[in-house]
Amino acid sequence: MVDSQLIFFIIKLALGGLTAFFAILLWSKTGDAAWMSLIAAIVINYAGVVYTMLIQLGILAEDKLLIYGLPLTSLLFTIVPQIFVILSLILMIVRTSRDD
Repeated sequence: MVDSQLIFFIIKLALGGLTAFFAILLWSKTGDAAWMSLIAAIVINYAGVVYTMLIQLGILAEDKLLIYGLPLTSLLFTIVPQIFVILSLILMIVRTSRDD
């Protein structure tokens, strides 16, 4: 791994770790479905960063199960956080519309 890639991963891990930490703190203080969905997206996204780094470092092997030529786990770590963000925003829009 090139030094610039390593620095990039360290930055992503540090900032993602802080984001996930504060998301988990918020998780313990809220029961709102919209916020819970957003927090789940943040935590899963961080897990995806860690998973990608472990593959790049050669600690884990790339998933053998492919969907249209894409590894299943990488695909899930890309799609699932976005689905949770979309769900979170929809729930916030619905709640805001009801309040009006």
